[in-house]
Amino acid sequence: MIKSFSDLMKEAKAKGPKKVAVAVAQDEVVLEALAIAHKEGIATPVLYGDRKAIEEAAKKAKVDLKGWEITDIADMAGASRAAVAAVSSGQADFLMKGLVATSTFLKAVLDKEVGLRTGRLLSHVAVMEVSGYHKIFLATDGGMCVKPDLAAKADIINNAVGLAHKLGIEKPKVAVLAAVEVVNPEMPETVDAAELWKMAERGQIKGCILDGPLALDLAVSREAAEHKKVKSPVAGEADVLVLPEIAAGNIFAKALIYMSGARAAGLIAGASKPVVMLSRSDTREQKLNSIALGVVGC
Repeated sequence: MIKSFSDLMKEAKAKGPKKVAVAVAQDEVVLEALAIAHKEGIATPVLYGDRKAIEEAAKKAKVDLKGWEITDIADMAGASRAAVAAVSSGQADFLMKGLVATSTFLKAVLDKEVGLRTGRLLSHVAVMEVSGYHKIFLATDGGMCVKPDLAAKADIINNAVGLAHKLGIEKPKVAVLAAVEVVNPEMPETVDAAELWKMAERGQIKGCILDGPLALDLAVSREAAEHKKVKSPVAGEADVLVLPEIAAGNIFAKALIYMSGARAAGLIAGASKPVVMLSRSDTREQKLNSIALGVVGC
């Protein structure tokens, strides 16, 4: 079971190197992260984009591209589609977004001919490590699904559980979060959480132990649960935190990163292969962590 980012990097080294197809690779920070991943034997970069722009970005980042495969495609949509096609055809193991608009990138991912569709909803999963918690945890979805309905939340949970299994968590404990731990019709997320709990109880959501609605303090603190006299198999041990909608998920993750120094990685789950899609503001370390996550998720 992977309990830290140190464990994640060790596992990525053991499983690697895996080929990562990078769509529109002319991004300095992405190239820096790829150079470290390549040096550490985690990933072998296969770059798609404007060769001249890639070489200029590499020069600024002081990255040596010697021996790296580069496919020269100036058009961003074309470069994205070619990178996706490399993954779907098995020429590369997973996909990474470079300096391209998210909409253009995802259009290629969902392309009917060469895309990575599975029939499931795509959702973002952040993997986080904070000093105040005893293990890494997954938080979802703060990057893709704006206001997911019940069916979408079930897909989001299944995607996160699948990634948790890849991390060696055999029976991840899933907390469906809300502001309170009781069902309140004026808080629709509590109703959804209760229905998701019932779906899991009846085997419609598999491979995990799920409870909800749960307030965040109960999900991550057994003491809080005991104080509130709430009995839950998830209390204080949550592996997966399911946020009610994108704003809550996005704010939650960024608050931990920027105000608490949390370490983080993220990818898009629900596709046939891992898809590393990060914000332009993400650091080199976050991008490197996400590449390692992609390798382990293969």
